[in-house]
Amino acid sequence: MSNQFREELHKTLLQHGFPLDPVQVDQFVIYWSELKRWNSRLNLTSIRADQEIIVKHFLDSLSVLQYFDIKPGDTVIDIGTGAGFPGLPIKIYIPDIKLVLVEPSLKKVSFLRFLVSQLNRSHQSDTPNAWENPRIVSQRAEECATNDQHITAYDWVLTRYVASIEDSAVYCLPLLKSDGMWVAYKSPDVQHEIQQATPKLQSLGARGGAIINSHIPKLNRTYVTIQQGVLDV
Repeated sequence: MSNQFREELHKTLLQHGFPLDPVQVDQFVIYWSELKRWNSRLNLTSIRADQEIIVKHFLDSLSVLQYFDIKPGDTVIDIGTGAGFPGLPIKIYIPDIKLVLVEPSLKKVSFLRFLVSQLNRSHQSDTPNAWENPRIVSQRAEECATNDQHITAYDWVLTRYVASIEDSAVYCLPLLKSDGMWVAYKSPDVQHEIQQATPKLQSLGARGGAIINSHIPKLNRTYVTIQQGVLDV
């Protein structure tokens, strides 16, 4: 089963522009294996089929890289990461980003800490330098937004959850550097949500920018970008 998943993972990601080296393949296989094992006890995700995990979790997380230039060394914070999406797949693909995962659920944090230890061990076994662990913060996003360690600290804020842009703005915008960008993973019918959020964004000195539709039909994904001090759409 592991070999079959490995082949399908490599083929699917390569098909969409994400070639993997052997260490990255190993890490994604570990991710899949532990996600399924822990999901038998905890409700980490409703997506359980192997191909759907590849497409709706791994590919969906990485697809943002086709439109946004997240680079090695960039500081990235994933708000409400749950089982690690989208931050951890991006970290596997670009190991040198400085990643913070924010998740208030202690059960999910336990999973993330164990998973990261396994990913780190896999990376160490194949390279002389350890995979730099992402930082896992067991807090609500509202708490991070009042912490000096996080305020104006990030090049990228990523959100991939059901909370609206309007509700998220108050704790996502304070985390951005002056030239940073918040990218919200959304479904295509997001225009009304943006309209509702506009007064809140304006009151916080920001406004939504580009609305980018993923060209991968099976993802049904749109990205909304928001920046500090952007006054024109």
